[in-house]
Amino acid sequence: MVRATFAVLAVLCVSWATAEQADTLPPRPLHKVGDHWTPYDPPTEFAPDANVYIIQKGDTLWALAKKNLGNPYLWPQLWEKNKYIRDAHWIYPGDPLVIGVKAVEVSPPVPTPAAGAAGAGAGREGAGGIGAGGEGAAGAGAGRESGAKSPSAEGPAGTLVPAGSEDDIYCFAYLDDQNARPQLTMTSAEQIEYSSTFSTTDIVYLSGGEAEGVKAGQDYFIVQPVRKLRHPATNAVLGLVIRYVGHARVLCTQDHSATAEILASCDAIPLGAWLKPFEPLPIPMTVVTKPVERCDPSSTKARGYIIYTRDDTVTVGQDHSVMIDLGEADQLTPGSQAIIYSDNPVAGAPRILLGELAILTTGSHWATAKIIRSQLPIRVGDRVELK
Repeated sequence: MVRATFAVLAVLCVSWATAEQADTLPPRPLHKVGDHWTPYDPPTEFAPDANVYIIQKGDTLWALAKKNLGNPYLWPQLWEKNKYIRDAHWIYPGDPLVIGVKAVEVSPPVPTPAAGAAGAGAGREGAGGIGAGGEGAAGAGAGRESGAKSPSAEGPAGTLVPAGSEDDIYCFAYLDDQNARPQLTMTSAEQIEYSSTFSTTDIVYLSGGEAEGVKAGQDYFIVQPVRKLRHPATNAVLGLVIRYVGHARVLCTQDHSATAEILASCDAIPLGAWLKPFEPLPIPMTVVTKPVERCDPSSTKARGYIIYTRDDTVTVGQDHSVMIDLGEADQLTPGSQAIIYSDNPVAGAPRILLGELAILTTGSHWATAKIIRSQLPIRVGDRVELK
């Protein structure tokens, strides 16, 4: 399985970081804005109460999120506030960065995650990262964090920690219940005569161009429909499972086609893969809690089922990703936690505790989650109860 990493680990050596940088070339062309050079068109007017910071040489979104938001894993929140930055791997000294008027109040600083839990690039604090550049000042290679420890291993009760890693979010799936059709598809590739699947740095061709509103510089998720999902208890069709398999950027367009580069991939990407507009997916924070005990009474909070496991794995455990049938309509939010259990096959006997999970992303009636504790194998059809 081809897997060009979505992850940059801060503990990797500098030589590895240099190789990773080659995966994401700096934006071009540069032009002079005021007293500095940038490939972007930074804004010049801001809301009166905006907290605006001028990017300095050596800055990274990772480090700025740690300084201003209290945790480096929140770097996508900075990116979302500054849409003019087309590539979060490259930010340029002299450009403005809106931090947000309440940024310093978001959360208190938290302990730095243990080695092996590096975030979405560590900039100059580690071996790579969401880089601050300029001419001759490289950013970081395209990467998605993997290997982050579960909240259960991240400190004492009450500690605020990331609910998962970027790999858990950007390389998992979502549930579409609206009978979606692809806006664009991947129809061909430069290496089509030599390969049937494609990955990071490959040049591919899309099914839409200028006439369909596609523009050079636009980013897209590459996704792949998996299968219709049925509820394990009722057998009702819940929707279509769609898996994230990569991230591409349009290089140029023609009337009804476009040329794009795959910036990162989770798996080998086949022709026919779908594309949808890219939007950053922040990693939610969660609070470390004490494990639920076997003799603790059940709550009256919402209950549901595990409805899907990554790659349709039959049994899963700690650090695996799953999908459940509770969502925003059930007052579920990213970062909340739930107990995993199964009903006892003996009538009247207590339920069997299996583990706990933390919510990563939510839809109306579904959510993705990471299993943060497990003591027994977990399967589709097992029950969940919000903590």
